[in-house]
Amino acid sequence: MRLSDAWMIFVILALTLYIVLDGYDLGIGVLTLLDRDPGRRREMYSLVAWTWDGNESWIVLVALTLWAGLPLVTGVALPALYVVLVPMLWSLIARGVSIELIDQHPGWHWLWGRLFGIGSLVAGFCQGAAFGGLVGGFDVRHDTFVGGPFTFLHHGYAVLTGFTAVALYLFAGCAFVYARTDGETQRRAGVTGRAATVALLVGTAASWLLASSAGPVLLRPGAGARLPLWLIGAAILLVGLAVTYRSFTRPLDVRGNWRPVYGALAVYVGGLMVAGGLLYPTLVPPDITVHNAASPHSSLLFLTIGVGLFIPIILTYQTFGYWVFRGKLAAPQEVSAR
Repeated sequence: MRLSDAWMIFVILALTLYIVLDGYDLGIGVLTLLDRDPGRRREMYSLVAWTWDGNESWIVLVALTLWAGLPLVTGVALPALYVVLVPMLWSLIARGVSIELIDQHPGWHWLWGRLFGIGSLVAGFCQGAAFGGLVGGFDVRHDTFVGGPFTFLHHGYAVLTGFTAVALYLFAGCAFVYARTDGETQRRAGVTGRAATVALLVGTAASWLLASSAGPVLLRPGAGARLPLWLIGAAILLVGLAVTYRSFTRPLDVRGNWRPVYGALAVYVGGLMVAGGLLYPTLVPPDITVHNAASPHSSLLFLTIGVGLFIPIILTYQTFGYWVFRGKLAAPQEVSAR
């Protein structure tokens, strides 16, 4: 195995942990926009307040692993995706500020709450749009992006993947709320979760079927060898959707029901396998791969040692945080009283 392939383990790990952990945060933010009851919204804010900053730390590691270990990827992809990446960053900042100020300035609760929800929606959409732009590929000459600011749209394909990402995050957010709450909040999360599951299934199928119209990735040599990975990933994804949808329709369990969360994790795993089979080893279609984008061997070796030492530390303290705050959330009236 080349060191550049080993480095991709860190990239994939950081990306996976970000979309899984901050994904449900973003989904809960979107879910607050669909609920008019301030007590239930406050309950959902409390689910995010103690995790959002730790969850978003993984996007910093994603940026680090790409910028330091695969500089050609960031050098080409950033100019191509500025139109969505800049709003995404501002949205993440806005939602982080708003979730902290909800408690600090209760008189402006409605403003900070809406800002949190809108920031979550915009950030999720921009992330999905960036992925769609990446799948379609970019015009590159002499390792420099030569397209326009809206080239990434690929005739609207990026818009489709943007809405699909929102459906994915809303789906995951509903699963987490369903597991961590009781009563009406749990029931409404199940209802919305069923709709999000259907939307995610439709969006995923459409994104897959239209991927070849966005770019030549599916038609490149070697695509047939990736077919087993696609099929296994698609099967895991469909099982995850089915498990989650069925769990959302089951009678409410006052002890908590984590089946939707397990189903959502299966969806993430299956989706990443499908995406990996679609792209790898290409990182920026059509021609920039893991191997020609990587930093020199000595730099990668230094980075591998440094990042490899710190990731277990990050995982340990974040796991401890989830263990400390495990279990059901306090009742809505208790949350509102704080």
